[in-house]
Amino acid sequence: MKLLIAPWGNPSGWREVVYVFGGKSIKACTSLRALQEVIEPDKTIIVGLDTLAEKGENYQDVKEDAEGKIREHADRFGLEGYEVLIAPGIGTFPNGTFHGGALDYYHYVTARLALILLEHVGETLSIHLDLTHGINYSTILTYKAVREVAEAISIFKETRFTAYNADPSLPSATGKLSINIIEQSTPTPTPLTERITQKRPLEPLNLSVDERRRLFEEELKEVREVDDLELSAFIGALYNGLPLALFRFYPEKGRLKEVILASLNLYERYVEVESQGKLKVTRRVRMGNDLKVYVFAYMIATLLSANGLIFSRKKEVALSEVESLTESLFKFDERLKKRIETDIHTLKTDLEGKEAADWQTYNSVIGRKIGGIDERNFLAHSGFERNAVEVKKESGMLLLRYHEDKIETVAKMCQKGLKREISLES
Repeated sequence: MKLLIAPWGNPSGWREVVYVFGGKSIKACTSLRALQEVIEPDKTIIVGLDTLAEKGENYQDVKEDAEGKIREHADRFGLEGYEVLIAPGIGTFPNGTFHGGALDYYHYVTARLALILLEHVGETLSIHLDLTHGINYSTILTYKAVREVAEAISIFKETRFTAYNADPSLPSATGKLSINIIEQSTPTPTPLTERITQKRPLEPLNLSVDERRRLFEEELKEVREVDDLELSAFIGALYNGLPLALFRFYPEKGRLKEVILASLNLYERYVEVESQGKLKVTRRVRMGNDLKVYVFAYMIATLLSANGLIFSRKKEVALSEVESLTESLFKFDERLKKRIETDIHTLKTDLEGKEAADWQTYNSVIGRKIGGIDERNFLAHSGFERNAVEVKKESGMLLLRYHEDKIETVAKMCQKGLKREISLES
């Protein structure tokens, strides 16, 4: 699949020039027209800003007005087969003022883009990002969102990334502009390195005490029902190379998607719109970094399932399943893969010829003292810590599971090394 993405500022002042790219010279008001013609993408997404809006009685009206302006110009520019995402912006303009969290744009684009890309999980992915018309924060935040999503997807399938920027367009300069490739790469497969911090995807900006209570205790009730410790453990299991923990802490991905969509909808409900001559748009909550963790956890769970690796949470796992997961998934990091394979070999050697008709602690089966879980051993040996893991032999098959009485300790160890991101916004 070829996906072409472009953040846009205000297109009303863009002039027609000749864009040169891929051996073609194309007269147009936007570089996106030339890129569409040469690349022939399967999908084009224009990321516009709600700050383009000039009217609206509520936030849905504001978004529709902004989208209408984007579409009006895109159609006039001759673009076809495009979608429009209207993301939250900030600033003061002739048409109005827009107040809120500066990073809401980034979190919104990350979430929406991830949901779109997951519709095409079975295809080789080629992402093309045109930064020519982005402005201020939208350029760097779109780049950041696209890169991070691409790096996560690269864990599971081939992904290519290309970024473009045209020569500066100045009134006194030539009317011919080259579209330049400023990055062309295969993104490095990179697991998320962050954990749940606030236990909620939205944070208040200017809410009363009663409004805060309603937001956290009632409207975010679905989110509160998600086990943040186990969700962070799932993220950490991929980051730290703990295959058994990936099975044990695999989340309910349907619920995660509901949480993401509910959070985005709730965010918009807390946008206050005043229209007296010009717009005043005030966002009363902001998107927190936990929303990003929910999004990436959903991505990982969906891609694991789509690639036939894990379909649901399993407390009891056959060693053969662990071996298959290691071979298929952890090839993205040869260091992790070799370590896990070595630890599996040690486990098999330790248990060869041993009796285990019923569930027993790994240490008990090999005749060693049972004690507390050693954190260093847990992380150094791919989660197969001998006081944490229980084993059982059944019909010639070796089964593994974590001791449920120690599952909270296991979950905490899984997330070692993950960062607690604290927003810089007040």
